Amino acid sequence: MTLINSLRWQFENPVHRKFVAERLADLKAALREQIHAGTDERSLRLATWNLMHFGDGGGYDRTPESMLYIAEIIDHFDLVAVQEVNRDLSKLEELIDKHLGSGWDYIVTDTTGGGADDRGPGNNERLAFLYRKSKVQFCKEAGEIVLPQGQEIAAPGQAPGTTTKVQFARTPFSVAFRAGWLKFKLCTVHIFYGTGTAGLAQRREEIERIARFLAQRQVDEAKAMVNRAKERKWTRPEDAGWDSNYILLGDFNIISPEHETMKALIEAGFTVPTQLQTTNLGNDHHYDQVAIKSAHPGFKVLHSGVFDMLKHVYRDEDAEFYATVVKPPRVVMDDGQERPLDKRVDYFRRYYRVNQMSDHKLLWCEICVDYSDKYLADIMASAAPA
Repeated sequence: MTLINSLRWQFENPVHRKFVAERLADLKAALREQIHAGTDERSLRLATWNLMHFGDGGGYDRTPESMLYIAEIIDHFDLVAVQEVNRDLSKLEELIDKHLGSGWDYIVTDTTGGGADDRGPGNNERLAFLYRKSKVQFCKEAGEIVLPQGQEIAAPGQAPGTTTKVQFARTPFSVAFRAGWLKFKLCTVHIFYGTGTAGLAQRREEIERIARFLAQRQVDEAKAMVNRAKERKWTRPEDAGWDSNYILLGDFNIISPEHETMKALIEAGFTVPTQLQTTNLGNDHHYDQVAIKSAHPGFKVLHSGVFDMLKHVYRDEDAEFYATVVKPPRVVMDDGQERPLDKRVDYFRRYYRVNQMSDHKLLWCEICVDYSDKYLADIMASAAPA
């Protein structure tokens, strides 16, 4: 349950305050219907969301209105991977402290890129996990993935036609979690967005490298778990490897399910839920994905989908209200005159609402984490008379 008491004192205009209350109520109803109505409280509701320059200030500075909406969406899940969190963490801290509340916590990476004025290919971004503490346990293991020597990624060199070996533009972030009966490693990425022949090749190679790296790590980890169980004389040592479950998710900049960028993920042995749809606002790419390589026999994705926030907040039909009542920045021209209404409406639809929310939809899936029914059934069956 989000903290929405700021609605009364942060919105001086009563017309705007009433409008935000209506949009928030509609958003809550849509999330209950699309997420909670079809999922089980005993499951894990996992999501990934590229929040587009979150915390970057300027034209991307989120208003009190958008912070209410963002918090409400996140609060309908248990564990959310967030990409494009920027250097300044004040907005992320505000999201937790003032909107989600003490029941939530987060883990975040350091920034990529160089100094404050040198964004580099990583754009000074962070990767973050937000999680509900009553449902998800952080298992005290976290790390940024660095490729071993010889496995680096080929990138265009300084001279034309040359290549150089590099690490990821934005270092993938892997964290160990537990929810219910399920232990798993969750790795989030924001893959390099390259264009042209060389840039697209680098994009594909980043996906291929992280997928292969985690796939091999899962094999090695499961083998080590089984060997330790044998040394400790477990009755069923082969079961020890069941905790080696890997979920790779985030913004892969994948173009389509048929494109080579998706094939690089699938060829490493990861599976992607079939229900997932297009996740950018233009509905023409499959940028964001959840890919799974599980070891536990009870691992199961029960449902998955995409939540389109702009069907409920900052809607097309709200454009004139924002242009005439809210009047976001760029309403007034350099000469002090207001821009024509059609220009203000166009600015709202093309820029303002995307900067306040994101140019990506939220991707989610429901994962079974309660195996107690089968566990009890197996014990009862094993004790049954012959």
